Amino acid sequence: MTPSADTRLGALLAVLLLAVNVWSVSSRLGFLHKPKQVKEYDHWRYVEMARGAEGRPAVQREPPYCFRLAIPALVRSLTRLGLSVNAGFFLVTNAVLFGFLLVLWLHLRDLGFALPLRVTGLVVVGLTQGAVRWFEYQYWMTDPAALFLVMLAFFLVEREKWGPLLATSVVAAFVRETYVLVYPYVFLRQLRAGRALPRAIAGAAALAAGPLAILLAIRRLVTPSQPDDLVSGIVDSMTFRWNHLLDNQPYVVTVGAFGVLVPLLLLFPARVPRLVRRHFDRALYVASVYATLVISNNNERPLAYALPALVPAALWCLQAFVEETGLPAVPVFGVVVALQALFWAGQRWAEIGMSIYQPVNWTTTAAMAGFWVVAQALLARRRPRPPASA
Repeated sequence: MTPSADTRLGALLAVLLLAVNVWSVSSRLGFLHKPKQVKEYDHWRYVEMARGAEGRPAVQREPPYCFRLAIPALVRSLTRLGLSVNAGFFLVTNAVLFGFLLVLWLHLRDLGFALPLRVTGLVVVGLTQGAVRWFEYQYWMTDPAALFLVMLAFFLVEREKWGPLLATSVVAAFVRETYVLVYPYVFLRQLRAGRALPRAIAGAAALAAGPLAILLAIRRLVTPSQPDDLVSGIVDSMTFRWNHLLDNQPYVVTVGAFGVLVPLLLLFPARVPRLVRRHFDRALYVASVYATLVISNNNERPLAYALPALVPAALWCLQAFVEETGLPAVPVFGVVVALQALFWAGQRWAEIGMSIYQPVNWTTTAAMAGFWVVAQALLARRRPRPPASA
């Protein structure tokens, strides 16, 4: 398959996955549903920001939402062309989600994954609620654009396209501060590529200096309606997580966020330490994403930023599993997709508090655990083969 045909296939799959998620939400709430139909509250800040002078000033200036200027401003521009605020947000969200899925497809191609593995990986991500369906439900958020920009950064780093990466980073400074997680990754990726420490530091600093200055300038120029109390946010989040430590927390930060990616990543437990050392840049990036849960009560949405690193790791493990067991690849990949579809179908989203308190789905948990146990039994019965290169 030619590269252009391969790209067209990725684009088609991305459109189909978006359509499935739009259908899932629209079948319950109607197409282009209104903000008041969503049982969450964060999106109201962005709606009011997009309304500009017609919106409520106090809501527009709530931190940290008021510092995320780009998406509400873009939507406000689209309303001047005749679109409603809702239609503007819906268009922007689906455009960047399409970009996220397509760039992930291209990134997996750059990493050398065969077509069936890439199809499997893309479908699994398309059926990961925190990456796609949640944003078809709460489509006024800034996270889809930030997720796309983070994925684009991974893609550009792998290709060593530093000029476009700088441009992406500048845009991201106006979108959402979560993108700052990319800068340590860029530094560590250069170290893993064999660059000397001073050169890696200089490269990462040159990339981050301008965008970080923009972030600071925005916080100086935009006056919030109240202080952005980071300490209180950490206390609230950690208190909530501690209170639910034996309830849903182990689930929502693992299988409840990623579904079948979790058992795939654990197919070879003994190899995990070696893989972490070998790919320390991606491992520490995932750790930094998890660290953001200290200041957020949400789970699926912030953890979706780990997907650019987790998906390739899961596919490496899946590839090694097929090679070492000698099982036919397509049926195994079909089981993986079916498990993710089961996970996706069982996730709750249209109820109050689901972004914070997703209850444990025991059917999903049992299916993922059963898959892992069967996989271990199959691996134990086969003579070990040389593992796939990671």
